[in-house]
Amino acid sequence: MVTWTFIELDDVGSTQAVARELASMGAPEGTTVVARSQTSGAGRLGRAWSSPVGGLYMSFVLRPGSIPRPELSTLVTAVAVLRGVKKATGLVPTIRWPNDVMLHGKKLAGVIAEAHSTRQDLTQMLVGVGVNCNSPVAHISALNGEATSIGEELGRHEEVSVLMHSVLDSFSQLYDDWKAGEDMTQVWRGHISTLGKRVSVKLKTGETPFSCLAKEVDADGSLLVERDPEPLVIRSEDLEWLRELP
Repeated sequence: MVTWTFIELDDVGSTQAVARELASMGAPEGTTVVARSQTSGAGRLGRAWSSPVGGLYMSFVLRPGSIPRPELSTLVTAVAVLRGVKKATGLVPTIRWPNDVMLHGKKLAGVIAEAHSTRQDLTQMLVGVGVNCNSPVAHISALNGEATSIGEELGRHEEVSVLMHSVLDSFSQLYDDWKAGEDMTQVWRGHISTLGKRVSVKLKTGETPFSCLAKEVDADGSLLVERDPEPLVIRSEDLEWLRELP
């Protein structure tokens, strides 16, 4: 199990940036930066993540050495978030591939991960988590009303610290299994709401967005889709955005 140590801050630019700096100075595995708010919080591809007081914003340092398929870190963390939310609140989120944690069709949380490695081992992995806990989401214009929060769903205040420990406990259990060689494919299968739905996809190549049917997520965490004239494999690093269609 991971031994967590906490650095609690008031307002920061980004917990991920602070964790990255600490890791570069040798911070041990389990070092966790938690902030009440962020002014420059960022999600996938550097997109802004609104981070007002009341949400859970944290980044933690991992030093896994050798681990099977480190590219799966985002999906594994997303599972840890939904398990942690379920344990702490009773709510049952799902995952919109590749990294959004959803509840009733709205975005509840997001995760990001970045890895640094030598030829043999991962020297460090930085994982960031943002959860809309008690923070208001109606004002987040960029999401066009497509966000929700735990407080809004439950109609009451939720202790951020309780949620944080629940998510970290869930991650620690998954991390141990992952390092022991467990097939992580089985971990997220059944949690990804995208599968079986028609989706609109925009790739980084700049081509026009297209619609297709999401079929499966393979062992590498890539999305397999049906698209005429032939099936397509979409890697998360090639994705600009994905939207589930009605």
